[in-house]
Amino acid sequence: MIGTCQLGLRTLLCPCPGQVRASLPRKPAQRSRLVYTGARAQAASVGTQTQSSTAGNGGSAQPSVQQGSTPSPGGAVQDSPPLLPPAGILAKAVELGAAKANLPIAKCFALSIMGGIFIAFGGALAVSVGPNCPGVAQANPGLLKMITGFNGLPFGLLLVMVCGAELFTGNVALLATAVFNGKATWKQLAQNWSVSYVGNMLGTFLIVTLMTQGAVFPQMASGPINTAMPKVGLTFSQAFLRACLANWFVCLATWMAIGANSLISKIGGIYLTISSFVAIGLEHSVANMFIIPLAMTLGADISLGTYLFKNLLPVTLGNIVGGAIGVAAFYSFVYGKLGQKTQEA
Repeated sequence: MIGTCQLGLRTLLCPCPGQVRASLPRKPAQRSRLVYTGARAQAASVGTQTQSSTAGNGGSAQPSVQQGSTPSPGGAVQDSPPLLPPAGILAKAVELGAAKANLPIAKCFALSIMGGIFIAFGGALAVSVGPNCPGVAQANPGLLKMITGFNGLPFGLLLVMVCGAELFTGNVALLATAVFNGKATWKQLAQNWSVSYVGNMLGTFLIVTLMTQGAVFPQMASGPINTAMPKVGLTFSQAFLRACLANWFVCLATWMAIGANSLISKIGGIYLTISSFVAIGLEHSVANMFIIPLAMTLGADISLGTYLFKNLLPVTLGNIVGGAIGVAAFYSFVYGKLGQKTQEA
């Protein structure tokens, strides 16, 4: 029997189907997909060599972990979870901190100026909205605290985390985490903290100057002044302890934003945490670099010495303790090398 196979016309007249099937072109095997294993893969990466770039997020250092599905060098696809587990967040924080530690000083300084600008943007919104709601203040002071907390500083930190900038208070935790896990030195930590602190101060000062020269607050001067005066009325220990708590909140917000792989998740983690610390009435050094000098330019009875020694100094020290101990040391002990060193000792 004669079998005729017209594959081009997709017409088969053949009593030998086995032979025809053998002649048909085979479909290429589909590439396999790699499923992200979450905590196990991330926890295993702590203490191993990582590769990081120096373009920014949360202070400007982006790790090699990408959002969504991305092709691996071998052609397979790797899926990232929407939210990393705690051990995975620590691994990513170590990677970010290590990248920050190796960031060139010039780039770190430029990004730090931008970080101060972003926080000043948020601070300007905070002192424009909440303190200028006298009716709400009298009828429902609790609601006023939530309005003040939600409008302003969360927006500033979101800009830092998404657009990329160096923020001293967030770097306190990230650089300490890298040091505790053997990925950065104390010298690198001191350099990054110093550069980011000075850059943040210059950034906030720039926005204070632009807003005062632009007469942004001519009829709302009471907002910045009423916000700043209680800050310089605290004792040294009160300002210090409030600052410890404030940067505990801020670094937890940074921690959650690092672990989130979508913009909506980052917004949720940042807004809930930052609005809480503002509503409670805690002290943030970079925010105060904007709010108190702004109030001084608008006529608040605050001297430079009062600002520096009654607020900025104790608040800076408290922010360091809150971020480095409350977040960096704690999670490095539970999930990282700091705990391993304690066990070996």
